[in-house]
Amino acid sequence: MAKICFPHHSQGEFSSLNEAFRYLRKREYGWSWFTLTEIVKYNVFYRDYLREHGIDSLIKKILEEVPELSEDKKALNHLREWTVKEAIATYDIQCYNIKSKITILEHTFDGLEDIIKHRELLGKEFFRGFECFTPQEVIAYSDIHIGELYENYPIFDSYDLGDDRTYQNYIFRKSEITEQEMKAAFNISHRGNFCMVHEQIPSHLLPILYYSGDGKYMLLATNK
Repeated sequence: MAKICFPHHSQGEFSSLNEAFRYLRKREYGWSWFTLTEIVKYNVFYRDYLREHGIDSLIKKILEEVPELSEDKKALNHLREWTVKEAIATYDIQCYNIKSKITILEHTFDGLEDIIKHRELLGKEFFRGFECFTPQEVIAYSDIHIGELYENYPIFDSYDLGDDRTYQNYIFRKSEITEQEMKAAFNISHRGNFCMVHEQIPSHLLPILYYSGDGKYMLLATNK
């Protein structure tokens, strides 16, 4: 058994898959048909096992831990279908609480707030194209450099006009980040909600951290 963390709207941190299943299935909108796939996608323990042993062996291991999942055919089928559609990457993807300490390129950050505080370059696509600019205040670290690529939440009606949340992707380098590096990172395919953390990231552009702008969880993709 391994601790797990995944981007859930209410509770996504548990001491084991078994604990997650038993807790969430008792909650309204807690356990869904795609929850198991989310857990496998965003936890290195299960990603490594899948990569080394394959989907059949992984499902066997999951059912040994949570036998009741054998009845959730929809969840198991969704997990299988994901492995067919998405060849699992050789790099790590791990979900963290936004307040967790995380180490990136040998530098330990005190959560997402620490990362945001030390951004040096911002990038966004405007009507006239992609542009980079510096934050009003730059507090740079000497041993690591951070760039943020972001996109505003969509506006559907007048109620959304006051919503200043953004979807955020952060890149990290040992040397100062250039606009060319920001543009190269921006060209990474964007999934839903401007998420650049997925199975098709060019390895030379890692690491990348993604935060949806809401909730308690962030995703970090790093080379092994």
